[in-house]
Amino acid sequence: MSPLTILRIEKLKTFGNVAGSDDHVTRNRETPNADPTRENVRLIGGEDSRALEEIVKEKIATLKHRPRKDAVLCTEMFLSASPEYFRPVDPSQSGQWSDSLMQQWAIASRDWLAQNYGSKCVRAELHLDESTPHIHAYIVPLNEKTGRVSHDAMFGGRGGQGRIKLSKLQDSYAAALAPLGIERGVKGSKATHTKVKEYYQAVNSEPREQCDFVRRLKKSAIAKNYI
Repeated sequence: MSPLTILRIEKLKTFGNVAGSDDHVTRNRETPNADPTRENVRLIGGEDSRALEEIVKEKIATLKHRPRKDAVLCTEMFLSASPEYFRPVDPSQSGQWSDSLMQQWAIASRDWLAQNYGSKCVRAELHLDESTPHIHAYIVPLNEKTGRVSHDAMFGGRGGQGRIKLSKLQDSYAAALAPLGIERGVKGSKATHTKVKEYYQAVNSEPREQCDFVRRLKKSAIAKNYI
């Protein structure tokens, strides 16, 4: 079976959400499943050592209007690929992967983020201290036309627009990874949206649990059918 792209987004609606996510991703919070002997890599935003909350606030301050009370202040994007890509010989070997394959995927993902979001992507962190390589990217959804932050303008909307945008997003990421042999899942699924937290639990699980989780997702058409 060909490896598949994994892309999920999460809304961060408060600066507390932003700070909490930052603490986890930068390992300022205890992470039981993380290997402290392995070093993570900042793919985007490495020149700025400030807290993510401060960076997001500065970005939003450039807009004409203050965010509404229910506005999404920052969008967290989770990027990865199924284990078959990183460890094609034995996908069940949790915590192991081909460095050359990992680097190709990381570079392609970083370039895709930069090309699609430019300076709106304020940070992208490559995690290598867990079971499977993955990226946490942070995008401030600035809408220059309205002078506001607008997650919906980028990723959401009413009347099915959000689903259309997310489907196109999956198409775009899959196209960027296609030269690596990584494919997009089947379109048109009505499967339940799987949140970042659930995928995160999958990449952090023990080998047997991880394989069981992936099998369950495939069986339920969640992992195979990305919108």
